[in-house]
Amino acid sequence: MRMFVVGLVLASAVSYAQAQRPAAAFDPSGKWSYSSHDDKGAPISGTMEISGAAGAYTGTVINGSDRIPITEVLTSSTGMVALANLPNNGGIAVIKVWKDPDGKLQGGWGLATEIIPATIERTK
Repeated sequence: MRMFVVGLVLASAVSYAQAQRPAAAFDPSGKWSYSSHDDKGAPISGTMEISGAAGAYTGTVINGSDRIPITEVLTSSTGMVALANLPNNGGIAVIKVWKDPDGKLQGGWGLATEIIPATIERTK
C-alpha cells in the first residue's frame, strides 16, 4: 500500500510539472502575406519577411516598391508584435499577429507617427 501511495505522489508531481511547462514561443520566422488598408483607407497588400532567432529577429515589410525595415520583433506564446521604421516621417508601424482561441491567425497594424523621447533608467 505504501508503494502505491508513493507511486501516486510521484505521478501527481510529474503530471503537475508537465502542466506547468511554459508554452513554446510563437515563431515569427518566414514569409507572411497581408492585405489591409493604409491610414487614408486605400487598399494595400504585400509581404512581410522575418528571419533570425529569438531576441535577434529582423525583417522587411514589402508593399509594392516600398521596403520598410523591421527593427524589433517581440513574441509570446500566441503571437508577435513587429516594429517597422517608417521612412517618411520618422515614426513606426506597429504590426500585431496572433492566434485566436481556434488557432486561426489574426492581424492588425497601426501607426505611431509621433515618437516622444523619454529618459529611462533602471532603479533596481
